[in-house]
Amino acid sequence: MKLTQPLHLHLHSQLNACASSTRQRGTALIVALVALVAMISAGFAMMRSVDTVNMSANNYQFLRSAQQGVDMAINEALMAYMQTHPNLGLRMMDRNIDNAAVAYWAVQQPTNADGIPNNLLALTAPTWSASGPVATGWPGEQIDNQSRQLRRYVVDRLCTVPGVADANNCRLYDFEYRQEGSKDAVYIGGAEQLPFVRITVRIDGPKNSVAYAQMFLKAE
Repeated sequence: MKLTQPLHLHLHSQLNACASSTRQRGTALIVALVALVAMISAGFAMMRSVDTVNMSANNYQFLRSAQQGVDMAINEALMAYMQTHPNLGLRMMDRNIDNAAVAYWAVQQPTNADGIPNNLLALTAPTWSASGPVATGWPGEQIDNQSRQLRRYVVDRLCTVPGVADANNCRLYDFEYRQEGSKDAVYIGGAEQLPFVRITVRIDGPKNSVAYAQMFLKAE
């Protein structure tokens, strides 16, 4: 009579085989989930990298464009200060008093840590139309729809009080009188002390991009 394997041993072998197969499927599922998480993480990292590259490119393009805008805005402020601006209403006729209507202050304005006047920092960003930024009503502002920029400026005198400038309340420099029209600006004698003036420009561009520039002027 031929001996056969006991029934309980046979069942035990089948159970072991079934458990082993289940463990293998469970391990494969875990490996697949880990791989999926890694792929998703890599996808998010790539998206962030692309967004960062695009943002950097846009910022660089804006800054390059803003460099030209700065020159134009400073030129506008200079014409207003020197009383040669074609818009008579923007000319800073009395430099000894504040005149917010022409964006001029005879007293040095408070600034942030970077030296930007707070009244320029506090300006609201422009709203946008299909053609570009919308005017905000700030004195002397310029809109460039081609570069999609809004340019605004503030001019302030480096003095602690309004009125006639003197060494007790202003940062002064010695201004020498020279012959007008002279090729070499010949000194003709005489001098006076005049205050320094600061021109600060703010340029707003698309996507809330903002650039600032500053110039210190020897007033005349």
